[in-house]
Amino acid sequence: MDNAYFDVIHAWLQQNTGWIGPAIAIVACLESLVVVGIVLPGVAMLFALAAIAGADAIAIYPMLWWAFLGAIVGDGISYLLGYYYRERVRRWWPFNRHPQWLASGEDFFRKYGILSVVIGRFVGPVRPIIPAVAGMMGMVPGYFFTVNFLSALAWSPVYLLPGYLTGAALQWHDKVPDQLLVVLLALTVITLLLPPLLISVHRHFKPRFIWYLLFTSGFLALLVFANGIGLLDSINQRVFHWLTAVQLPWLQTVMYRVAQIGSIPVLSIVSAGGLFWLYRSNQLATLLSLLCGGVSMACSLWFIQWLGANEKPLTGPDPYASPAAQTTVTVYVLFSFAVLVAANRPFKVQWLWASVALGWVMIEVFSQLVLQVHWFGDVMVGLCLGLFWWLVVLGLKSWPEKQD
Repeated sequence: MDNAYFDVIHAWLQQNTGWIGPAIAIVACLESLVVVGIVLPGVAMLFALAAIAGADAIAIYPMLWWAFLGAIVGDGISYLLGYYYRERVRRWWPFNRHPQWLASGEDFFRKYGILSVVIGRFVGPVRPIIPAVAGMMGMVPGYFFTVNFLSALAWSPVYLLPGYLTGAALQWHDKVPDQLLVVLLALTVITLLLPPLLISVHRHFKPRFIWYLLFTSGFLALLVFANGIGLLDSINQRVFHWLTAVQLPWLQTVMYRVAQIGSIPVLSIVSAGGLFWLYRSNQLATLLSLLCGGVSMACSLWFIQWLGANEKPLTGPDPYASPAAQTTVTVYVLFSFAVLVAANRPFKVQWLWASVALGWVMIEVFSQLVLQVHWFGDVMVGLCLGLFWWLVVLGLKSWPEKQD
């Protein structure tokens, strides 16, 4: 394709920003189509469109909605083509000249089953092929469209937020403080390097699960105690004043929208979809473990809030919300989802999903600090509490397997 066409479209969209949302939906749809998605530079185009939206301070929610809509429509069309035409798809161009593309997609589907639809949405080479292969191999429509819907919820922010944040940052490049650059660099390093390090240590040393739980619970108790009696007050104030330099209007707007994406109502919808998938997959033990962990987590949140009662930096509807409940729920939901998707998978797949989950958690934590709705100590307690109940659920899930 001639890049001149893209330059003309890019210039036109910059002058007609009202069409950016529909353009994102069209690109997301075309990128998911079984043939078109192979030759279309969809990722680069989505990044550019999101960057325009970020530079013009267009609300992120409509953009995410358009991307979500385009993705489920594109994957749905590809699936239906494979489901109704089956073997005739092999005679279509370019598969009649490159039969190995469908063969690789079939191998991927046989290896990962229903999770291939989720994984394939984020993996470039097989992304436009997996939905059609799922249809060709007779995947039940109800299963496909359920997973298609849920995976698109996570796909749209993962693919759009980098471009959106880049566009917003470039618009204000001369006003970006050093503190923000340091934080972004630290978050990137942690997100990319910590998961493979932990996975490698676990695989090499194979420590007993109880040690993870004891360490986390001990650290959580120490944090709750220190935060409750005021030992973390000086650290809270230092972090608060250090981040004062990043209280930029555009960054607060972006972080507010990021916080809304990771809000408890949104996570509840994602959780309900995941629990429904577990029910349809007859994984009732895992479903029950997650429900019990969620209820216990809510009770522990209330108890710690009652014990601590620390005022938040800014007055809000709940000035005594310590620890940060949203951080706790985000950790619990995202880490549980990552484990469900990546369990018993190759190292690279585990790395990918662990980094995605951790990256989302880190951005959510940063948004709470930038918006000054929680102290640093409250956020750390919330993070550790979510990690603790996630480990408890992992133990409940793996215990029956060890008994067998």
